[in-house]
Amino acid sequence: MKQRVNRVLRRSVEYAFAHRTASLDYVREHAQEMSEEVMYKHIDLYVNEYSVDLGQEGRLAVELLFEKAAATGIIPAPPGSLFL
Repeated sequence: MKQRVNRVLRRSVEYAFAHRTASLDYVREHAQEMSEEVMYKHIDLYVNEYSVDLGQEGRLAVELLFEKAAATGIIPAPPGSLFL
């Protein structure tokens, strides 16, 4: 299941990189600021080099987020590794 999710997310991000304007209509519909420059900044927050590969720093950040969420009872502790 992790591999399937990983594959689908990777394809989605790769598509977003290849078709930068494809999500503009969606962003425009939900954005409070309608400036195209601001919309691209929002897109760049979520479609960036970390979207394809978190690297060690990104993985540590995600693990810390899950640890803190589990420690406060927001989510159950993950049963195993979060990553492939």
